[in-house]
Amino acid sequence: MSARAAVATTPYGDVDAAVLEALQSRYDTTRMLDGVHTLDELRTSLYDPEGLRDDLLRLHSMAHALVNGASSTVGTQDDPFVDQVSDVLDQVDHYVAKLLAIREVLQPLESLRSDDMGDLDEH
Repeated sequence: MSARAAVATTPYGDVDAAVLEALQSRYDTTRMLDGVHTLDELRTSLYDPEGLRDDLLRLHSMAHALVNGASSTVGTQDDPFVDQVSDVLDQVDHYVAKLLAIREVLQPLESLRSDDMGDLDEH
C-alpha cells in the first residue's frame, strides 16, 4: 500500500503539500509576468501587417499557382519562393520557441497536482 501525499488546502484548491513547500522556496513567480510580456510581443508581431499571417497568405497564393496551376495573384519577389518558405518557417520556429519558454515556466506548477488527488479534483 502506498502512502498518500500530504495535501494542502488553499483558496485555489487542494495541492500537494511537499511540492508547494519546495516551490515556495525556489519558484520565481515573476517569470510568469515575463511570459505575459513575451505573449504580448508575439501577439503584436502576429498582427503586424507585414507579419506571419500576411506572409502565409502570400505563400499560399504562390504555392497555389506553383502546385495547382492557378493564376498568379502575387507579384514576383526578389527572393525565390523556397527562400521565402524558409523565412516563414524560421518565424514559426521563433514563435514556437517563445511559447515553449512560457510552457517551461508553468511546468513546475503542474506538479502541485498529486497523482493521489485525481478524485479530489472537482473540475
